[in-house]
Amino acid sequence: MRVALNGFFWDQPRTGSGQYLRHLWAALARLVPEGPANGEPVFSMLLPPGSSIEEPVPTPSGFQVRQTTPLPMPGLQGKSANLDKLLWEQYGVGREAEHIGGLLHTPYLSAPLRKTAPTVVTAHDMIPWVVPGYRGSLFVHLYLRLSVAGVRRADLIIADSEASRRDVIHVLKVPPHQVRTVLLGVDRHPEYTQEELEEVRLRFGLPPAFAFYLGGFDRRKNVPLLLRAWREVVDMRDNDYEGEPPTLAIGGAAPEPGGVFPDVRGEAHKLGFQGEGLPVRFLGRVTEQDKPRLMAAARLFVYPSAYEGFGLDPLEAMSVGCPVVSSSGGSLKEVVGQAGILVPPNDEAALASAVIAVWRDEALRQTLGEAGRARSRQF
Repeated sequence: MRVALNGFFWDQPRTGSGQYLRHLWAALARLVPEGPANGEPVFSMLLPPGSSIEEPVPTPSGFQVRQTTPLPMPGLQGKSANLDKLLWEQYGVGREAEHIGGLLHTPYLSAPLRKTAPTVVTAHDMIPWVVPGYRGSLFVHLYLRLSVAGVRRADLIIADSEASRRDVIHVLKVPPHQVRTVLLGVDRHPEYTQEELEEVRLRFGLPPAFAFYLGGFDRRKNVPLLLRAWREVVDMRDNDYEGEPPTLAIGGAAPEPGGVFPDVRGEAHKLGFQGEGLPVRFLGRVTEQDKPRLMAAARLFVYPSAYEGFGLDPLEAMSVGCPVVSSSGGSLKEVVGQAGILVPPNDEAALASAVIAVWRDEALRQTLGEAGRARSRQF
């Protein structure tokens, strides 16, 4: 059997689809470490024309990467990035899969309307259909309709969680047997030394005790709600806080406001959180190497997202023993389970109360840390 993977997101490793594709490619390589007996490629990564690959793609025996030639559509190609993506998904990747023979796997929500090979699609979430305000422009709306029409014809749809599976069945109106749940997982991290945790904390200019958030800034992530809840946490401080008010560290580069992105920095300024030494710190981009270290160094990880198709960030925090306070939105209840403190989505008061409880109670933090590690090993 031969398998072709749509590699569109390989050169976007900061996206969830890019991370999924890279980890999937590596996991497939571990399944066939010595390659096929006849030496012919079994797994092919299909890259669209003009892909900019900054580093070589690992290609062990039995694997190949195909940088595809421009599509024979000179009047359409190059007009816009969105149109090029659409042409690749609806014509280019199918043409290449037909040439290779075998099965086509697109590890995100897209599939060609004209099937040239058995097709598998991974649906990470159904955000544009289940979260208001995410369908975007007329072009995006039409693109989503076309994608859905193709995905409905797939032989198998993989969902990241049972919550996503239910959404896929409901939105796409496909039979349940066509959708299979394959849970995501998290890499194992070493036991970090106190010196390593102290180094990353000092490098980011953080106090000995801080809470950490990482996970994006679009509207469903509820970062403005988190900031408002943090004002309640700061205002309710007492002697248990031992000096300076509780500090919230926010990882990631906050985008300019507009569309589905609220004015996060504006909200922080309005609440009096902008400035040196104040209880909210915007850290900017955090590398994959620093992310688990910051989680392990934090007093707690807080994740107020109203909807997730899975929720890798709280799972990774649990894997390094960081206590988690999370919303129960989407799949988060399924992922965190009883190993963290779950609050209703969009409930500012409940979020603040849960953070205060975990911040103050060392025994609770110890219990949650141990439970989180055990829970993460199930993924």
